[in-house]
Amino acid sequence: MTMSSSHGREEEGSLMLKGLLVPRDQEGQRVSQMAPLPGAELVQRPLQLYRYLMRCCRQLPAKGIQEHYRHAVRQSFRVHSDEDNPERIQHIIKRAIEDADWIMNKYKKQN
Repeated sequence: MTMSSSHGREEEGSLMLKGLLVPRDQEGQRVSQMAPLPGAELVQRPLQLYRYLMRCCRQLPAKGIQEHYRHAVRQSFRVHSDEDNPERIQHIIKRAIEDADWIMNKYKKQN
């Protein structure tokens, strides 16, 4: 998978899971830095990220919620499929793992 920021996408505000309100500090960094599943630190390539995010989705409480986030992950991968800048790809991977962490913690607190 390749990814590019030349298609009018928001460079810093772009989230892997579009449409989510993810809390960030004044520098735009995610508030929480903990990974939702073991192995997040091993994710280096887009396919690894995709598999990791799908495993995260399976941990969510309800089938409807799981389907919602699976759909969001698939859509985001399609949107970023033409990205070819290695730094941008790593930025997207890091942001996606942080966003997954926030989502997992959100549903963990509700249960």
